[in-house]
Amino acid sequence: MRALDQVDGQLSLSAIVAAIPLPRAKTSAFRWPLLLLGLAGMTIYALDTVGAASLTYLPFDVPIERFIQSINWGPLVQVFTFLDWIEGTRQQVLGAAGILLVAAVNWRAAPLMVAGALSGAIYSVTAMVIQRPRPSADLVHVIRHTGSSSYPSGHVAFFSWFLVLLIICLVVGRLPKAIIAALWVAAAFVLLAVCAGRIYLGEHWPSDIVGGLALGLGWTALALSVRLLSNPALAPKK
Repeated sequence: MRALDQVDGQLSLSAIVAAIPLPRAKTSAFRWPLLLLGLAGMTIYALDTVGAASLTYLPFDVPIERFIQSINWGPLVQVFTFLDWIEGTRQQVLGAAGILLVAAVNWRAAPLMVAGALSGAIYSVTAMVIQRPRPSADLVHVIRHTGSSSYPSGHVAFFSWFLVLLIICLVVGRLPKAIIAALWVAAAFVLLAVCAGRIYLGEHWPSDIVGGLALGLGWTALALSVRLLSNPALAPKK
């Protein structure tokens, strides 16, 4: 009997312990690795901006620009020219089309695209305040200048957020991994072509490209770090 009483007591105690609600582990509002990566990118952008505000060009700009312009890029020059054509209003139309496409396919991810597009406002304010002149034809070969302001590269900043978020919002978790990997490679090629083309055409200094990359990728990482924004895009698709 005493043994039965002990068993009953243990069962009752177990039932009581099981009935006590345990505190659930809270999910952080941020994805910390992406948040740190975004802050690092924006820090680089801030430091590069200080340099652009102080100097017409940085010490490494002229030698790197001359080196890139000395390369025979062959058919890629046509790619450079086409990507150069996507500027101003065309960029805005392309960005709006991307947002509408994401809204049609995965409407809950559309705010993430909008957040990425807000980097354009940072670009505009920076370009207006810094007013850095385009590369001089006295120093490098200039094929075309699309405007007076050089820093940062609006093309690079735009394609940095647009390509990354378009893939994340539209295809990640929806298509086979092999296709997604191929799309990432294609996006990297386009972004590299934009960077090289802006320098080859004499539109920007290399430090302008660094600023555009730091702004576009840094801001995108910050947007992705906010779970409220990125969960609809990064959550497993059913």
